[in-house]
Amino acid sequence: MLKAIIFDLDGVIVKFNLNSRRIKEDMITGIEASGFPKGKLSAEEPFSVMKEMITRHFAFIGKGWMADGIIKKAESVRIEHEVAAARETELLPGAKRALQFIKGKGLKIALFTYNNSQAAEIALSRHGIRGCFDVIISRDMVQKPKPDPAHLSAVLEKLGIKNDEAIVVGDSEMDIKPSKALGVKVVAMTTGVGHSEELSSLDPEYVISEMSDLEGIVERLRDVGN
Repeated sequence: MLKAIIFDLDGVIVKFNLNSRRIKEDMITGIEASGFPKGKLSAEEPFSVMKEMITRHFAFIGKGWMADGIIKKAESVRIEHEVAAARETELLPGAKRALQFIKGKGLKIALFTYNNSQAAEIALSRHGIRGCFDVIISRDMVQKPKPDPAHLSAVLEKLGIKNDEAIVVGDSEMDIKPSKALGVKVVAMTTGVGHSEELSSLDPEYVISEMSDLEGIVERLRDVGN
């Protein structure tokens, strides 16, 4: 039986005007200023790769104790960008109505986001929808954020439900891959970073282009459970 809907934030509920490359470049500038060799890091790489490189480098030169502080400083740069963007987010069409519809059906609603918790709270409060969410778990609330399945597992555990009692609504591979790994049904939305063809290739159960389409899916899944 369907008991909860788990949403990504950026590109699904709201739109963050973030320049990911600029953020990475600012992070790299700070990392290099802390003593990491210049030109070794690329803004094309995930931050997880950067962290591994920082840890290895400072361990190699006998200053492993420096790595954690440098990584935290770099993360603070990302947080500053996200918090600033959260204050200017745009609510995506149909998002508020969909949340109210789901609540009206007696289902729980959770947030499963790679944004930091401060930015997530600001964005939701800005649009008057914070109260719609029963559970919010941001990347800084778990040791292994998405796309690691541990992030989604933490959401399911907090909700107190089984994997087959929820659906995830997301707009990218970072949402779909952990969901598929855990056997959670996925509704992929084309309102964010992923295009229809790209999302379809990841084999979600549904691909939709408007939040209003989610209402019919929720109704059908509830009927199946009943």
